Amino acid sequence: MFYKIIALLALLYCTQAFCQDSAGYDALIRRYRYYKPDSAVYFAEKGIAYARMHSDSNGVGAILVQLGIIDDNNGKSDIAEKKYHQALDIFKVTGFKKGMASVLIRLGVVELRNGNYDKAIGRFLEALKNSEAIGDKAGIMEANYSISWAYLDQKKNLAACEQYLNIAEQINQQIPLSSTSLNIYNNYGILFRYKKEYAKAKFYLEKGIALSDKIEYQGLNITMINNLASVYSEEGNMQKAVALQLTALEKSRQIKNYLRELQSLNGLSRTYAKSNPMKAIGYLDQAVALARNRGAHKQETRYMSNIADLYKAQGKYKEAYETKAREHEITDSFFYQAISHNIESLKAEYELEKSKARIKELSYISSQKQLELQQSTLVRNITFGGIIVLVIILAMLYNQYRIKQRNNREMHEKNASLEQLVNEKEWLLKEIHHRVKNNLQIAISLLNTQSVYLNSEEAVAAIQQSGHRMQAMALIHQKLYQTDNMALLNMPNFVHELADYLRESFNTGYRIQFHVDIDPIELEISQTIPIGLILNETITNAIKYAFPDNAKGVIYIRMREDEEDFITLEIQDTGKGLPYNFNDEDMHAMGMRLIKVLTQQLEGQLSFTNENGLLIRLEFMRSKPALKPAKRAGRRVAAA
Repeated sequence: MFYKIIALLALLYCTQAFCQDSAGYDALIRRYRYYKPDSAVYFAEKGIAYARMHSDSNGVGAILVQLGIIDDNNGKSDIAEKKYHQALDIFKVTGFKKGMASVLIRLGVVELRNGNYDKAIGRFLEALKNSEAIGDKAGIMEANYSISWAYLDQKKNLAACEQYLNIAEQINQQIPLSSTSLNIYNNYGILFRYKKEYAKAKFYLEKGIALSDKIEYQGLNITMINNLASVYSEEGNMQKAVALQLTALEKSRQIKNYLRELQSLNGLSRTYAKSNPMKAIGYLDQAVALARNRGAHKQETRYMSNIADLYKAQGKYKEAYETKAREHEITDSFFYQAISHNIESLKAEYELEKSKARIKELSYISSQKQLELQQSTLVRNITFGGIIVLVIILAMLYNQYRIKQRNNREMHEKNASLEQLVNEKEWLLKEIHHRVKNNLQIAISLLNTQSVYLNSEEAVAAIQQSGHRMQAMALIHQKLYQTDNMALLNMPNFVHELADYLRESFNTGYRIQFHVDIDPIELEISQTIPIGLILNETITNAIKYAFPDNAKGVIYIRMREDEEDFITLEIQDTGKGLPYNFNDEDMHAMGMRLIKVLTQQLEGQLSFTNENGLLIRLEFMRSKPALKPAKRAGRRVAAA
């Protein structure tokens, strides 16, 4: 206890000695914001009070940005964004372009995290413009790095990413080392890993790690160690990858940074996923416990989903089911807690407004009484007509007050009614999709029952094929009623489940492997149903005919979307391919006719090519009314 008091007194002394202006407080906040956020908040409160006392508006804005970063690190992005906007408003009034550039970078990061890449790049370009206007090299470097980050995060246009990184690195060589310098080397490492240029990736990451040790940026140091481990993992050097990840885990625990610790545990689970699944599950269990302890429910459920996938891959379906059930319980509990919290917040706001109105009313009455007491002598001399006029005026004021109260009450009731109607509509749409899915399942069951009593193999095959088509549509409706956004369907999840269903239906076992690689695409139901049926037909055809005599093979399913909303769907097998002189115009089978009709419905183009098997390519445009998904969902790549 004695040593703690001495340390506190020393800290207070250093604060008084160091913080002679707002910049001093800002420097202290930057030093403590990652590994001692409570101390950083303490200095921020002191700094804002100091800046306001000395009329330093720019100092207030700079510290608001630092508080926003602290909230961002703690997962409170909504609160952080409000503080960023407060700071931006201050800088616009004072004309402080360096401050504007700094806060625009932070707002761009918020948009980037939400998957709004165009908005993020717009913010970064605006920051670049402000920094160039004042010749701020550090600001220009950070803006160029941030733009490269936006391209890198999409895994698209890596050439543009490298171009902006090169500009940032040129400036980096001219100014003192900073955290942005380390971020540049980290992005170089990720970029060259994506390009499979592992030697360059290791060079930049090792350089960044060495520099981060030198200037004591432990958070970035851990991130780069984990990224270096990913490079070794992709090269097949699992021993080196594990050693690096264990080092990162130990460092994250030493500085008590739970986000870096989660990053390290997740990396270890991915490394062990194939060679030692149970060890991978052990690391994920630690990540789940840590996320639960920190209240990070999204990470907790994501890691539980990964555990369920590992159990499923080992054939431990009971454990997979139990883990998935616990995941859904946590998700539902968190959802209802959020609703309750919102209701309580609205109730508190309503009570606060009600109290303010009551206080205002009482203040008004009190002031009137004071006025009456002061003017009591004058009132006695007022004529009877004056008294009547006063009563009329008071009555009119009271009437206006009552009218205002009634209008507010009516507006509140209308808002509540509209909210109820919207909720009822959403639940009705979900119920419709649910019922359609159930009806399709009943129809499938009836078809399966009927097929038992048929002697014709062709009739049984036709019924089974119809059942598969209906199951593809049922899966679409199931996905729609299980998600909050019923206008769009997540294609990676849908294609994975459809492929799993067909694999299990035809009992392919390990004879036929499925490799699914789908961009984070969300489409309207008008396009997902034709795509689902086309996938059903092509995958079924590949399973039945591409691998004769129980031959082994692989079926690849790929879906890409470019910047022009042009989507390419490819289904490729490693089977026997098409016969010589094949002409799809001569084919009149039910499946081929259905595929052609569905392609016309999508207004797309269909092609068949022999490339070590059969390659079917479907190209079409995203339907114009649809919007790209607002939130980022990473690409799912899986091999089954």
